[in-house]
Amino acid sequence: MSSQSFPRCVLIDANFLVASVSPKTTADDKARIEHFFACAEKAKAKIVIPMPAVAEYLVRADIAAIETFNKLERRTFIVVAPFDRAAAFECAQLDRAALGGANDKKDGTTAPWQKIKIDRQIVATGKAHGVSLVISGDVSVRNNALRLGMFTKEIHELELPDSARQTNLELVTQKER
Repeated sequence: MSSQSFPRCVLIDANFLVASVSPKTTADDKARIEHFFACAEKAKAKIVIPMPAVAEYLVRADIAAIETFNKLERRTFIVVAPFDRAAAFECAQLDRAALGGANDKKDGTTAPWQKIKIDRQIVATGKAHGVSLVISGDVSVRNNALRLGMFTKEIHELELPDSARQTNLELVTQKER
């Protein structure tokens, strides 16, 4: 995803934020995340972080992770978006669609109702802000985004910058010289 083809508005969720600070995140995924932010800034795109996703992130965040979030929030292309009236309207559309099918508010999932509600609020907040791409490792978030006509990706599907690609070096032994 180069800056020329970068979407105008992208949503990232709590698992994206966690991956950006976690020591368990692979070097390739860290490079993808950094490249994603660089491309967003260059393309003058808007990155939306819904407030319900911020709450999920802060549950397990240590002081360093909170400071990282504070620095991220100060960047001009980052929007920490509240769950407001427009988001509530979009969320109601998701809930109504779930009830319309099999008259099951959980829409056939076995996840706890609280998780379902939060995932819908995250996606609805993005929709209210004009998001066209959702980056999440959460299948429920991605499925809700697809229902509202948004594209989805996981971190490992983001572009790996050339600077992070390893090349094979041909080793030459003494005898070959």
